[in-house]
Amino acid sequence: MGRAQHLQPASPSEGHPNVTKTSSRARDVFTGTADALVAAGLITPGELKPQKGRPDGCTAFLAGGEPCPPSRRAWREPGYRAIRLLDDGTYRLEVTVSKEVQAWRRKQAAAAEHEAEQDRINKEVAEEGHKYRNWALRHDFGGYAETWEGTKAQLQAHGIGVGLKFPGEPGAPEELQCKCPLGFAVRVFRSSCDRAKTAAGIYIAQSFYLPRCKEPKQYVAHAPGVMREVSTAAGWLSSDLYYGTANALIAAGLVPDFDLFPGQPGRNKVQASYRKDWTPATTSNGQEWGATICKRGKGGQYSVEVPVSQEEEQRRRSLRKSRDDENQQKERAIADERRKLRQLANGTEMSVEKFRENCAWATEVWIGELRRVFAKADGVLRFDIPEDSELSDELAEAFQTIREAVQTADVTHDKKLEAEVHKRLKLTAAQNDKGLQSLLHSTKHLRLVHSAPDGQ
Repeated sequence: MGRAQHLQPASPSEGHPNVTKTSSRARDVFTGTADALVAAGLITPGELKPQKGRPDGCTAFLAGGEPCPPSRRAWREPGYRAIRLLDDGTYRLEVTVSKEVQAWRRKQAAAAEHEAEQDRINKEVAEEGHKYRNWALRHDFGGYAETWEGTKAQLQAHGIGVGLKFPGEPGAPEELQCKCPLGFAVRVFRSSCDRAKTAAGIYIAQSFYLPRCKEPKQYVAHAPGVMREVSTAAGWLSSDLYYGTANALIAAGLVPDFDLFPGQPGRNKVQASYRKDWTPATTSNGQEWGATICKRGKGGQYSVEVPVSQEEEQRRRSLRKSRDDENQQKERAIADERRKLRQLANGTEMSVEKFRENCAWATEVWIGELRRVFAKADGVLRFDIPEDSELSDELAEAFQTIREAVQTADVTHDKKLEAEVHKRLKLTAAQNDKGLQSLLHSTKHLRLVHSAPDGQ
């Protein structure tokens, strides 16, 4: 009958205190004893008689009052009525309401959901909003992207989205695509998990180090009329996908019988999953999964997903890990390069005080990691360093020596490195200059012809 989404709790039906009523978006549900439902005029005694093809205690009727054939799926039709005997001896009557009532209830539910969401946002702002007062722009180079967090004014002052509408403003896109002053692509969006931050007008801007584009699918011929999707580092790991008509998939030996395809008698309409012996798969025997067949559109096309061997799956996982490790190395290198370019592009080098502050923070992080190393237990083994021992004192002195070095050591300025970064900055500006790139593109295919001296 479909899952009911209740708009109101169970309550006595008007004029019939022995009958309770609940309502979902598509139907009204009445619950009570047979006598109470009959007295309320909701059912007749004859409607409780068994119907051919239906379990005992279950009857269904069309809008005109005639019994609904078990093969007819009419529960969405207005006026459809279904009666079911419950375990406690009471009956449950479900009545599908008219399309107009369904539309009205959908609007009411949407309005209620919107109001509840606004209440939740207001509560979150009240509880968390103090965190975002006097917000200072955050800018870091961690992970896979350079990231800023700030108000529209702060981001635009930083050269991001100048003169453009930001998400949430009338006529603005949900995600703003623009460029930073260095010419790198930036996307600006609002936090989807922190409503208080969104309500405070704080945006997130990201510039990915590596292109974030979906890897295109590739296919190879597996058999006549059957294509196999090529597994990639970002694609399928534990299974292979094959595409074709039912006859082609059967001829290729991927499916043994036409009766197994979705839409056939006894099968689901769109998807059918099987164990390795081609008996229907369920959640209780999923470990024996052998294939899943899915219908693809209305052109008679299907896909068949089959598991690969453990060796092949491990090989694919190794490829993915290698790709991820390589990308992480690239991202770290690009982040370091981007950081230096930003410092010079902003016209201000990092101050000595800020440099010490950053190093002191990193020092405490790594000292904390080292402390956990000496306190960690691995199985039944761990380092035994009593707090009052000589070794414990030596470790504490070593940590303190590192802290003092960070606070008191001289800070030098690498002029050669600065010159190299300045050179890269100019190169980056040239690479992102539209006028220069247009000129280079227009002259790419031209040849320079030297004029021959006179008489030659």
